[in-house]
Amino acid sequence: MSLTHPDPPAVALPPAFLAFHALHHPHYLAYADAHLESEDARAAVREAFGDVVTHWSAIVSHPNPTARAWEHFTRSIDARTRPLPLNTNRTLEYQAVVLHLVAGCSIPVTADTTGQHPSKIRHLLRTWNSRRTTHP
Repeated sequence: MSLTHPDPPAVALPPAFLAFHALHHPHYLAYADAHLESEDARAAVREAFGDVVTHWSAIVSHPNPTARAWEHFTRSIDARTRPLPLNTNRTLEYQAVVLHLVAGCSIPVTADTTGQHPSKIRHLLRTWNSRRTTHP
């Protein structure tokens, strides 16, 4: 008797997830690139998106699916890396600084990526910058 290994089943991803992936992948990768070497960042983003699609039903039922997906993503990245030395202990502030100042994303893109309003991102960046310049 010869044992053969059948091909794994093909998985059809939800169209909404595919659109979400296409929209957010470059910015998620930019965030990961700020923390990891390029190949490690790519692998981390692949795994993080795997986590996001695994929880997709719960994510899209959340009042702010983009913010919930970002939480899944950053939890996955944070488990692999150490934070950059940015002198902040506020999670969203840190993420906004990394996306905007380190990865070079605009404020609207940073807001879209994190699922936050642009005014909140502006405020976080402004308060971080004022603390940084007044307390070296």
